[in-house]
Amino acid sequence: MAVSNALFTEQEVIKETNSALEDIQETLALALVDTLKAGDHITTPTVINMLKDLEDMQLKYYDRLEDNENTQGALENQKQSGYEDTAE
Repeated sequence: MAVSNALFTEQEVIKETNSALEDIQETLALALVDTLKAGDHITTPTVINMLKDLEDMQLKYYDRLEDNENTQGALENQKQSGYEDTAE
């Protein structure tokens, strides 16, 4: 049960982190647009690399989230099987 609770907690942290990463991506995109409107010089490869890094981080978190959901599902199935075994 403690493992299941820990996985649920980590799942929630991952969701919150993904949301924060999405906010950061949006902020970076808006800052880029504002900078370009102001005529400031920004190297496009730098911005693209930053956005790619953020996207890579999100993909890793989504993978972890999926792994946690799969493990949690297996734990729930195991718990239900345990109840059925003891009921017989």
